[in-house]
Amino acid sequence: MKRHFNSFYWFTVTVLLILIYGSRLNGFVVSFYFVSFLVPVVIATSVYFNNVLVSEYLLKKRYARFIFLTIAGIIISLDLLWFIFFIAFYFMARFQPDNIVILINEFSSFPLVLYLSVIVNGFLNLSKDYLGILEDNKTLEARKNDFSEGNLQVRANRQNRIISFKSINYIESMSDYVLIRAKDNETVITRETISRIEQDLPSAFLRIHRSFIVNLENVESFTREFIMIAGMELPISRTYRKKVYEILKL
Repeated sequence: MKRHFNSFYWFTVTVLLILIYGSRLNGFVVSFYFVSFLVPVVIATSVYFNNVLVSEYLLKKRYARFIFLTIAGIIISLDLLWFIFFIAFYFMARFQPDNIVILINEFSSFPLVLYLSVIVNGFLNLSKDYLGILEDNKTLEARKNDFSEGNLQVRANRQNRIISFKSINYIESMSDYVLIRAKDNETVITRETISRIEQDLPSAFLRIHRSFIVNLENVESFTREFIMIAGMELPISRTYRKKVYEILKL
């Protein structure tokens, strides 16, 4: 969804810039020429700002590195922008020397307009992320209320066992059977598959490995490789790592 939004945003910005500068120059060909040369640099800057600087540094409160990398990114981006400006004006001076002064005057504000577009794009993306987080929090709160009253039913020792969701720490697959590790050191053994059990669990449970499902309510600590729960260090497999880490951070 964000990718579609950004694509539409930059398409709209590009068209508007071509129309605005084209009307001022009385020639849309020249306007298209300059915009098509320069906008890709600014789009790359915007992607770097939103996908790297904001997500990896600003939102994780690594402010010093965020400021340093932002300044470095702006410097590199400006260098590329002015280099492309120089090349564009060089060719225009050769083919339309009479219009070069007009072009320089009209496009002198162009870099500022482009970077303002980057700032607006970053603000809109942050706003969308913030609204998404608020919606996710409401959903998680509603699911948490449902979770506190639910139960899991499995077949164990020729009986139907009913285990409350909130009492389960984690579920472990042991090839031919599954262990349901509950609080107070209680363990329920069933021959049902972990994939089948997963279908009956609410969203408060998370698959972190082909052999482990954990109760997020009882997670004590975590890294990118492990989750600590009930004093046990459970591995996070590479397949689930990105999704697990994003959910745990939320």
